[in-house]
Order: sequence, then structure tokens, then C-alpha cells
Amino acid sequence: MSIRIGFIKSAAQLVIQTLDQANKSTKSIVIDITELKEQDLSLLLFSNEDDLSSVQDILNNEGKFYPVSPAESLGLQEEMFEDLNYEELIDLYAKVNARWILNNNINTIEQIYSSVTYLKDLWINDRNAFFEELWFILKTNLATHELNIIFHDLKEPTEKQKEKGAKSQLCYSFVSGKKTPQIFDGKEKEAKIMQDYEKDFIDQFNITEFDSNKGQLVATARIELSPILIMAKLNTFNQLQQSIITGLFAGITAEK
Repeated sequence: MSIRIGFIKSAAQLVIQTLDQANKSTKSIVIDITELKEQDLSLLLFSNEDDLSSVQDILNNEGKFYPVSPAESLGLQEEMFEDLNYEELIDLYAKVNARWILNNNINTIEQIYSSVTYLKDLWINDRNAFFEELWFILKTNLATHELNIIFHDLKEPTEKQKEKGAKSQLCYSFVSGKKTPQIFDGKEKEAKIMQDYEKDFIDQFNITEFDSNKGQLVATARIELSPILIMAKLNTFNQLQQSIITGLFAGITAEK
């Protein structure tokens, strides 16, 4: 699992430091600012001294997915960034990320009623949109590097199959991504994983596994008769985050 920290050198260029946590090493590259939307970053820094008005909309949008912060608030200048070693970059990331997660946690608590109402409506009317929205809420409240959600789905028959009397079939789908969610048809792998956790789909939400050393989290949930499996890679997981997600699922599954 790697952490990628970007620093905007100008309105045209961006330098990215990739931190390899397994080897505790760093690698630096410089890219064009137009490539920023396609990058999967963990943190983006910029200088208030630079005129970035031409890319302000991009910065605002990227701030939905990970922390975007002025370097001055961290006592950091552009020329210092590329000289930071692995440990210094890790400390920098941890400081900003913790603040970003807490802010997202607070916002989720403040908007829990409207979020639950919205998710309940999606559950009934647009199941795929429900899981995309759930994926985004979990990502921003946990600051995941990777996030996969496997769920029950219905596979609709083709027109030719309908003519032969075929009906919808229960199957598995999964929503996956690092920065934004995409939904895929489940294969044998996903079916096997769901079978492995079959006995855990009892509660509304339950943390099944959490390895702080590997940064791996597995959680099971159940909405009505539908089992949901959540698998995430992240740096930290605390009681506040667990309480927020538990409350979210409790609200979704609550009777009207």
C-alpha cells in the first residue's frame, strides 16, 4: 500500500512523492497539472503565494476525495517538499489526514438524518446508486486507499431470454475503486468470498476483521435480507468512525 502526496509547483506542473510503506522509500515524479484528475492522491498541497486561480475549480473538486491543504499551514515551502524523507512525509500526511477525517466525521454526524433518508430512497429506487453513494461515504469517513463492497444483485435476462421465459437471477456485484466508484459484475471470486463470510451476515453492521499493521478492514452488514461485505485498505480506524458507520446502517435498516 502506497501513499501519494502531491505539491503544485505552478498552475502548470505538479510534483508527486510516492511513499512505499513496505520498503519505506520514496519516488518523485513531475506531471502536467491537466493530469491531476486522473491521479489517485492521498494528499495535495499548494502554496498560497502562487496564483492558482486557473485551477481553483480542479482543487475544489479534488478536495472531495482527499485532503487539499495550503503548505503554509504546515510550515512547509515548495523547495522543501522534494527534500523531505520518508518519515517526514509520513508525519506530514498523518497530521493533515487526521484533521480531514475528523472534519468528514463531524459533517457526517451533522447530516446523518438527511444522509440516511437519501440512502433509504436509493435502496428502493436505484440500488446501484445506493452502493456508489455508500462507497463514497465510507471512503471519505475512513480515508481508504482501496474500498470494495460486494452485494447481492439481480441479473436481468436479455430480450431473447425473456421470450423463452427466463427470469431475473440473483447474483453478486461489487463496487470498487481508489478514488471514484465503479460497479462490476461479480465472478466466482466474489461468490467464494461471500460464502466464506456467510455466517457473519447477522447484524446490521459488524467489524469482522481489522489488522492495524496491514491496514486492512473487513466488515459485514445486512439490509433486509441482503448481505453486504466491505473490504478496505486504510491507515487508521477508530471508535468514532466505527460508531458513525454503525449509526448509518442502523438508520438505513430502521423501521419507518
